[in-house]
Amino acid sequence: MDWLYLLAEGFDSAFLPCTLILIIPGIGVAMAARETAIPALASYWLSVVAWSWARFGEHAGGWPVAIAAVALALAAIVLLFPPVVQLDWVAVAGGLLAGYATAELWLPCVGPELGDLLMKLPTVGLSGVISLAIFLLGALSPLLALAAAHHLTPDWLLEMVEPPLSVVGGIVLGALAVATAIGFHDTLVGWLFQWSIR
Repeated sequence: MDWLYLLAEGFDSAFLPCTLILIIPGIGVAMAARETAIPALASYWLSVVAWSWARFGEHAGGWPVAIAAVALALAAIVLLFPPVVQLDWVAVAGGLLAGYATAELWLPCVGPELGDLLMKLPTVGLSGVISLAIFLLGALSPLLALAAAHHLTPDWLLEMVEPPLSVVGGIVLGALAVATAIGFHDTLVGWLFQWSIR
């Protein structure tokens, strides 16, 4: 499989509505994590890659949706109310939890490259993880742009905007947790998928 085509398809899918189910929780994680947004986003991406590989490769996944709702709620709590101070490991834990939930809820818009990869995932082993990581690098490129913007923003400006953004990020994750818990996620993911294939 040509990884360059897979990456290009990932970039293309970043602008489709169905990919919002991956991007919106990532934005929530970045906002809630404040100054530790970069490790939080890195762990979010790794978690989405690992759990998507497990789910679509038929290695794991398919657990009750309630677990994904709890994971999103825990991510919001961990990121908004860390035990002592906002530490990198706290951000990593929040990113891992949100990434797991997102991977469980994601319904990909299948292009030719991703479709080929998803069919082969159960049999290609760990090389499938690399291919999926490359696709998701493109699909989650808006989060890379967000991480770069966070890194380049002057400290004095971050200190002003981070507290309210953190609350908004926690609300986003909490709202997604509630929507998932009450079963609205199926409707939402279905809408996003339908809007993507028109």
